[in-house]
Amino acid sequence: MSNFSLAIKSLFVVFTFLAILIALPAVLFGVIQKWQVIFLMLGYLLFFSGNIWRVCRYGKLSKNQEDAQFKDFSGLVTLAGQFIASVIIYWWAIYDFSRLSKTETVWQVVGMIILVSAIAINQLAIRTLKGLFDCITIKPNHQLITTGIYRQVRHPVYLSYVLFLVGYCTTLQSFVSLVISVVSCTIWLGNRINIEEKMLIEKFGDRYQAYQRKTKKIIPFIY
Repeated sequence: MSNFSLAIKSLFVVFTFLAILIALPAVLFGVIQKWQVIFLMLGYLLFFSGNIWRVCRYGKLSKNQEDAQFKDFSGLVTLAGQFIASVIIYWWAIYDFSRLSKTETVWQVVGMIILVSAIAINQLAIRTLKGLFDCITIKPNHQLITTGIYRQVRHPVYLSYVLFLVGYCTTLQSFVSLVISVVSCTIWLGNRINIEEKMLIEKFGDRYQAYQRKTKKIIPFIY
């Protein structure tokens, strides 16, 4: 299958999740016409356009079964939990938004800024990794990337996931979804980062440990 065909397939997957997570609840709760929802749907497409660009440029991603988190029982449990949490987060946020009698402009602006930041970080990180952006796997040509945004944090892609959910919930002014996002991402990404960093230490040894000492995991200057 050509890279272009793979990219079209990836685009179809993105549209499917967009329909399930945002469009469907927005229709059911009667807010599909709201500009905030339209903005979030466009933001969702832009956020995952990096994945499509990577597939179109460098070919298919590894299979999910090759991802180290799928092979680890605790990782598999946290992945399942994150999937369920994501559905709750997206749907509950739109439900809360549909019940608002008045929207607060300041929260919408803050949410939109966070969302745009998430998109920018995600795109920058994926384009820095290039063909190495993939599941948690070690490839024959694997390299340790420490340039660009990776000078600041070791996992900027994961940071972008957290920021996207926070921006989404803030824009829709859903405190419940925001709390669920923080808790679920802490569990899911905590597990995923531990698994990934163990693999990278096995592969790169002292080089990766030295990189760990110089950078933060996911939040610049903090953690």
